[in-house]
Amino acid sequence: MLIAEAMNKYPATISKELSINEAAKLLVKYQVAALTVVDDDNKLIGIITEGDLLYKKIRPHAPHYVNVLGASIYYSGIGEYNAQFKKLLAAHVEELMTTEVITCSPKDEVEGVVATMLEKHLKTVPVVDETNTVVGVFSRRDVMELIAKEN
Repeated sequence: MLIAEAMNKYPATISKELSINEAAKLLVKYQVAALTVVDDDNKLIGIITEGDLLYKKIRPHAPHYVNVLGASIYYSGIGEYNAQFKKLLAAHVEELMTTEVITCSPKDEVEGVVATMLEKHLKTVPVVDETNTVVGVFSRRDVMELIAKEN
């Protein structure tokens, strides 16, 4: 079966200028795990997920380090701490969204996309055409619907 036959053809999309609060309200309203972020031409520029918004409710954990001969060596990653802190301060979708998005084509086989979703721990995969225009979204909910339809 092709993704085009199983995907949601009417995905919830948002602008990068939207506030984090507005994005959270839309996730709740549409009962989805992610929103695709598009430009004025409906081209994919990112995705914002429930997981991204979780960072708004935690404090970044200070990185663990050891002091060796007067030098601090971080072993849990100062970069990870900086990324968490940046997400905590984010006010708009653009500051929190993921820009390196794993996508699929409407012509892809469902089985291959589901395998990628499992491997990468994805709940939602935007479906784009050859010009990177969002034409749908494929989510775990769509997989559940396929399983429910099986005899």
